[in-house]
This record gives sequence, C-alpha cells and structure tokens, in this order.
Amino acid sequence: MMKVLLVEDEVGTRNLLRIIVNWEEFHMKIIGEAQNGREALFRIQEEIPDLVVTDIKMPIMDGISLAEEIMKKYPQVKVIIVTAYDDFKYAQKALRAGAVDFILKPLKRQEVKEALARVGRQIETVEEGAKEVMEQIRDYLEENYAQSSLSLSTTAERFYLNPSYLSRTFRKKTGIPFVEYLNKVRIEHACDYLKSGNWKVYEIAEKVGIPNPDYFGRCFRKYMGMSVNDYKKSKICAE
Repeated sequence: MMKVLLVEDEVGTRNLLRIIVNWEEFHMKIIGEAQNGREALFRIQEEIPDLVVTDIKMPIMDGISLAEEIMKKYPQVKVIIVTAYDDFKYAQKALRAGAVDFILKPLKRQEVKEALARVGRQIETVEEGAKEVMEQIRDYLEENYAQSSLSLSTTAERFYLNPSYLSRTFRKKTGIPFVEYLNKVRIEHACDYLKSGNWKVYEIAEKVGIPNPDYFGRCFRKYMGMSVNDYKKSKICAE
C-alpha cells in the first residue's frame, strides 16, 4: 500500500481530498495531513510517504517550496500539486520544482483519479526498480563483507545513490538498517570461521571486515547473544 500525505491549509479541501476518491482503489492509504510545507517536512521525515499531494498556495511554506525541498531531500517521494490557478506558468513552475503531476481546483473526481493513476504507475515502477537495486546491494555486501572500508557511503557511491536515500530505502525494503545488516552478514561469516578452524579472534575479526577486536566482540554478542569464547565453548561441547 502506497503511503500518502495530504498538505492543504484549507480544512474543507483537505476533507474533500480524503473522500473524493476511494484511495484503496489505487493501492494508496492516507497516513497523515499537514497545513503547510514546513509542517509537511516534519511529517515526511517521520513517515517517508510515497506520495505528497499538496496545495500550491499556503502560509509559511508554499507547495512550490515544499516540492523543491522534497526533491532535494527525498527524491523518491512523488509530488502532486493542487492549484486554483488555471495557468500554464504555475504548472511549469510546479514541474520544475519536482512535482510529477498537478490537479486544478475546483477538484473534479475524474481528474483526481486520473492523476492518481498516473502517479501510482510511476511509484510502482520506482518500487520495482528499488527492489531490484536492493537485491543487488545485498549480493554486493555478501561478496565484499571482508573489506573493512565497506560502508553505507562507499556502497552508495558504488551504486550511484544518495547515501540518505540508500539508508531509508534499504531499511524500508529489508526491515533493518544498513549498518546492522552488514554487521549481521559479517558475524554470520565469523561463525563459519569459528566452526571451521583454530583462528584467533583478532584474525577472524580482520577476515570479516571488523579489524577492531573490541567492536567485533560487541557486534558478536549483539547478534549471537553470547561472547565469542562462549560461542566457541558451545560448539566444542556440541561436538
């Protein structure tokens, strides 16, 4: 279900946007509302919606400025501008600011439905692309976990992504933060080394890309629920 944030200073228009269409028909769910662009940015930071539907004229921060901020900070979030100005210049300005579609006031059900359908298809395409990229990144981490220089920023650079976007999208797709996922992969491989040879702890730490033994020990305890030595003893006893 795609998450939608409504941004409109007029209560009547916000309520109309809620009821003018069946949002579930477009696989969308309204997860919040805001009265201006500044309030919307706080909500976006908390919720990370897939779509923002915003009025163009609002106090404090208007829809154009909001769209520009979203494009800079949350490029994966799509924006539909709602405007009472039947003027091509405003449409151009909105599109330059990063909006992908616009709806004219007074709101008409069919026009709203058509805009949501268009943007919904775009979001689904982006989602499929993001899913594929995240799978490639997981494979990349599995193949390169031993490199101590491997990090969120180096991985983002490798895949030509913004680090903030990678961080948010990776967590959304996997349910776990990037660094925790990478450390989990490293600890899983550390367990393989502990089972298969008489490696010293610092040697294993280096082999899995965590050259700091103390940090390695903390990561191991976090993911395995016991110290390295206790894990080794448990494997000896099991044999």
